[in-house]
Amino acid sequence: MTPMIEKLHPLFVAEISEIDLTKPIDDDTVGAIRDAFEEYSVLVFRDQDITDDQQIAFSERFGPLERMLIGSQGGGTPIAFLANVDQNTGEIMPPDDKRMVRNLGNMMWHSDSSFKKVPSMASILSGREVTGEGGETQFATLRGAYDTLPGEMKRWIEGMVAEHSFAYSRSLVDPTLLTQEMKDEVPPVLQSLVRQNPLNGRKAYYVGSHASHIVGMPIEQGRALLDQLLDHATEERFVYTHRWRPRDIVMWDNRAVLHRGRPWDYLKSRRVMHRTTVAGLGPTVQDGRAVLTA
Repeated sequence: MTPMIEKLHPLFVAEISEIDLTKPIDDDTVGAIRDAFEEYSVLVFRDQDITDDQQIAFSERFGPLERMLIGSQGGGTPIAFLANVDQNTGEIMPPDDKRMVRNLGNMMWHSDSSFKKVPSMASILSGREVTGEGGETQFATLRGAYDTLPGEMKRWIEGMVAEHSFAYSRSLVDPTLLTQEMKDEVPPVLQSLVRQNPLNGRKAYYVGSHASHIVGMPIEQGRALLDQLLDHATEERFVYTHRWRPRDIVMWDNRAVLHRGRPWDYLKSRRVMHRTTVAGLGPTVQDGRAVLTA
């Protein structure tokens, strides 16, 4: 059956219905989903009682999957286990557990894997256990934000390169959060500040909590520019708040949106999310120069 598309926000986000992601999907359906993904950046699928294997199979229709960091839960697998619940005991973790503290970093605006040389294309998040109150995920359209920049600003930032660092973003939560071994796994990388979709030509600027500074600019000046761009992108008019229902799946374009988790009573209410991440096509910086359409 042909997927049905309903737009959920004036600028981006669509709900896709009349499709069962637990079953194999044909090439035409994959093409329709991919077209919607390129157009709307964030796709919502309801009532998908999916297993990890089924989620992996669906995700792989859009490209190779990233493997999770060794230092995270689910290390070495395509599934990232994002939860306040211990996988082994099934119990809610205490607030001082390092895994809980690391999860606080997900409450900052970010793009998944921007700290990798080849940043991710898409994330696919499955709500296995969701909270009745709080725990929303917010998305901000970087295309919509870019489109409203003054022409002079657009010309100024195009070609700029920013350093992205997982250690930097997690230091904002707790400077002792990562071991040296974890830091060594993901050394800082360079990313183009402006990116262009290779299919529809739409541009977005690429910022978020992992973006440390602008290459060739004094640190504080570069951070001030990144903060200015982030503040603009996360204005209310550019933000969609997803209130999770059980068995929701949300798929988003890490090249074109930022996201963040919202607080909930994580000492009492269970929240278990499983994420797969589709790898990008290539680096956004080569020989120190920004690659616009990577």
